[in-house]
Amino acid sequence: MMKSIFLLPISVLVLIGCTTPKSPSEVYDEYNAKVQQGISYQEDKAYYTQRKQANVESKFPQYMQQMKLSRDEVIASYLSFSKAAAKCKALTLVSQVIEGDTAVLEYAQKDLCGNASEANEKQRISMINEGGWKIDELQISL
Repeated sequence: MMKSIFLLPISVLVLIGCTTPKSPSEVYDEYNAKVQQGISYQEDKAYYTQRKQANVESKFPQYMQQMKLSRDEVIASYLSFSKAAAKCKALTLVSQVIEGDTAVLEYAQKDLCGNASEANEKQRISMINEGGWKIDELQISL
């Protein structure tokens, strides 16, 4: 009986250790789905690299001054804009190139809100593996 009590926790740890890490595109797809549903700023930040987080944080004083809003109001505005934009785009993964701890994703995007242009819309996402894949740069072509 004692052996089975000790083996159970070990079995659970072995199963947890065998899970396959998410690919960069799986992480980005998960992030995009959460943005569409409405994500908190803390959760949003968790999807970005340390470098990108620092870059965003450094721009808040400028945005606050330009928009004449508080930090919380700027964040709420950003989250609202991101949610609306994400809901209007259907993404299709075109390519995923992984080289060591970096990855570049390219998505074709189709407008769902009637704002379609004649140009090909796409997203290019650069990611870095920092204990899991994180967004380092995001370029959206409309």
